[in-house]
Amino acid sequence: MAGNGDLWLSQPCGYSKIPAKQLEALWSSAAPEVTVETLDVFDGAQSGRSDFAPSATTAPDGTLWFSNEVGVQMIDPGDLQRNTLAPPVHIENVTADHRDYSPSQSLRLPALIRDLEIDYTALSLGVPQRVRFRYKLEGWDKEWQDPGVRRQAFYTNLSPRNYRFRVIASNDEGVWNEGGATLDFNIGAAFYQTTWFLVSCLLASALLLYLLYRFRVRQLAGQIKARMLERLSERERIARDLHDTFFQGIQGLLLRFNSATSQLAFNEPARAVFIETLEQSDRVMLEGRKLVLDLREVGAEVLELPESLARAGEEFNTLDGSEFRVVVVGQSRPLHRMCAGELYLLGREAIYNSFNHANASMIEVELDFETARLRLRITDNGSGIDDQVLIDGVRADHWGLTGMRERAQKLSAKLTIKSRKGAGTEIEVSVPASAAYLTESRTFLAEWYAKWMRRAKSPIIDRHG
Repeated sequence: MAGNGDLWLSQPCGYSKIPAKQLEALWSSAAPEVTVETLDVFDGAQSGRSDFAPSATTAPDGTLWFSNEVGVQMIDPGDLQRNTLAPPVHIENVTADHRDYSPSQSLRLPALIRDLEIDYTALSLGVPQRVRFRYKLEGWDKEWQDPGVRRQAFYTNLSPRNYRFRVIASNDEGVWNEGGATLDFNIGAAFYQTTWFLVSCLLASALLLYLLYRFRVRQLAGQIKARMLERLSERERIARDLHDTFFQGIQGLLLRFNSATSQLAFNEPARAVFIETLEQSDRVMLEGRKLVLDLREVGAEVLELPESLARAGEEFNTLDGSEFRVVVVGQSRPLHRMCAGELYLLGREAIYNSFNHANASMIEVELDFETARLRLRITDNGSGIDDQVLIDGVRADHWGLTGMRERAQKLSAKLTIKSRKGAGTEIEVSVPASAAYLTESRTFLAEWYAKWMRRAKSPIIDRHG
């Protein structure tokens, strides 16, 4: 025990001192730990087992004497020299993939560096073996690294960017040089690690997706065209077979029936029945020919929907001379062929009903080319539709309303029918833009298809294309 109350202990590694204040805190249990200062072999201490008793004593002048198997050593607690000088820190060398580089500022290292070693040191003439270090690579390390007394920092697979390496050191007394030393360096980027390469990849991916989209659009357009051609061909075949076989056969039977009727006497009661039957047969034949005409008109050129509806109105208007008009709102746009065909047939049916069933004196067809949708509205001031028919959605032995709903459903359109007995009828069809309008590429496809159809139907062969 020293004169100032410090406790000195002899240990195999040297001599340790516990300050008096920490002893007092330890006895009072105020501090669970104590700080021990040790003098070891680097300080000249030669500790060991002693055969003398006592092995330690305090001299009158306050010096401490320790005996061991080597000899006797003296420590003067009042004359212990302390090193208060912070050690200067120096970065000595940079090794990247076994190649040495001078640690100059703004050092540029090649791309794809796998192993990086930075050598550093600190000058301490007291006890250099006790110099401790801490380092941090800004841009990579989140916390300070504590390698102890090691004088190398190691990194692997660093990303290409700018870095700053900082290293600080403390001397044998724990005095730190907080400024330390720094090294700024840059690791280059390989061509596939650059920003322009990433942008190029993104653009290439976008281009590939666009090409795939265009290819898919063309593929779908080809499939739709094939289905349309197949559908058109089948409808024309049905119309042709009906005209060439069924209707001609019926017409032949009617001619023979008419010939037989003409041979009956005028006062023959059966003659009137036969004549009425022939008139009814003529009406049935007229309706049948109208259906055949509808079959063929689906394949006709109906891209100009307003003109087609106007022609249909003029055709029906020859019967009673009602007021009829077609109004176009907005900028007219090219339509999908299927949309134009279905809307034409739907509108034709509605116009026919207005003339034939509603006995309307004013009929208006309005086409509204909106941005988000296409609206077709047919209004009249006729007799209207019976409430029960609107509730049931169909009239007995009539399929006009059912056909309208089926055509609207095929176009994913919304069909609205407003009517009241004796107050006219309003039929509105709203078709989404995606199902109604053609894009530029599909406009070109539609024009090509129409041109091809005209050539296919023309008896003249153009060998020059």
